[in-house]
Amino acid sequence: MKRNRLSSPMSSPTILPTDLIIEILSWLPVKFLVRFTSVSKLWKSLIFDPSFTKLHLQRSPKNTHVLFTLHESINDVDTWVVAPYSLRDLLEHPSSTVSEDEYLRFNNNTYYVVGSTKGLVCLMDDNSQQDGSREIWFQFWNPTLRLSSEKSPTLIVKPNARLSADVHCGFGYDKSSDTFKVVAVFWNSTTQKMDGRVHCMGNNCWRKTLACPDIPTLLGTLIGQFVNSSLNWLALNNLNCHQYKWENVTIKQLVIFSLDLRKETCKYISLPDGFVEVPEDEPTLVVLRGCLCLYYDHMKTHFVLWEMREFGVQESWIRLVNVSYVHLQFNNFAPDDVLPVCLSENGDLLLMANKVKVDVIKYNSSDDKVEYIQLPNNQIWYADEHMQSLVLPRPGPHKGLFF
Repeated sequence: MKRNRLSSPMSSPTILPTDLIIEILSWLPVKFLVRFTSVSKLWKSLIFDPSFTKLHLQRSPKNTHVLFTLHESINDVDTWVVAPYSLRDLLEHPSSTVSEDEYLRFNNNTYYVVGSTKGLVCLMDDNSQQDGSREIWFQFWNPTLRLSSEKSPTLIVKPNARLSADVHCGFGYDKSSDTFKVVAVFWNSTTQKMDGRVHCMGNNCWRKTLACPDIPTLLGTLIGQFVNSSLNWLALNNLNCHQYKWENVTIKQLVIFSLDLRKETCKYISLPDGFVEVPEDEPTLVVLRGCLCLYYDHMKTHFVLWEMREFGVQESWIRLVNVSYVHLQFNNFAPDDVLPVCLSENGDLLLMANKVKVDVIKYNSSDDKVEYIQLPNNQIWYADEHMQSLVLPRPGPHKGLFF
């Protein structure tokens, strides 16, 4: 009987040395590696070994990132999915389509997405109590492997009589300790100050380790943007309270509050020098092509996008987009309707979603050209770049903590 050269001999070093197998496999796309785990026990153990996972991440090209968004199914049930539109294809070949069979789903539509990094997606769910407090927990999901963790420890935040229990969250990776971390920032009704907690994936607790003596008032966008090993929120640097009125905010008060996940320390980053007037609506931070960006509505007439080319360097801010809504063919426009989706490597091409419609706008700043694209069965109102990986979401027990 002829032996199968792929499966049965793999345990024998006479076919291929293990080091050579690892070298070959480390250059392959994740979707093939997932299939190859069924070749043999040896291959499965090699592919899911943590050292191989890190090697594969190092060798994964950036241009294979896909778009993570919310997909509305044909049964009108909202489900979180990774719609595997290659960002490169969306920019260069926007007419390309993806079969619904290729969508990767998380079948719980009550969760919010906190962020995505190194192949893991962080999801948050909550439960409001009769006394106004909120129970909050997180789960970690690898869409490619179709695996998710157990619930994290529960964080319970109690508001006082006047303030809500809003929680600003962020998800990122600490390379120095090889740890995925979730940060929660909220108004502590006991201390009457902004407070912060950190949860490391796989642990069974929340830690108060943030070396930030005074956390500023964070603006309305609750999700922190992860870039350069830090989480970033827009903030007001001289308000020692939880509430504020946007119409009373001055340009000198606006800063970026940046939390370093490695040292768990914080600092302030200044906004662009050219940002000299407070817009009518709050600006928003987003990460595009690995850089921190700021976008906002200017005078109800233009969409403006700035990019910080070198993180933390004030002089590296550059205005990439300043385009009128008339040129974008927007009717009955509202500032929240526009969502930057992805940016080309040279910065010329920007995809923007019109969240009111199913259209995606492709804007070329080099020639001021606007093109409308339709993604079948997909209305984008959230978007995040996602890379496919072999990182396993590790479960952890849960319990409640009160503040």
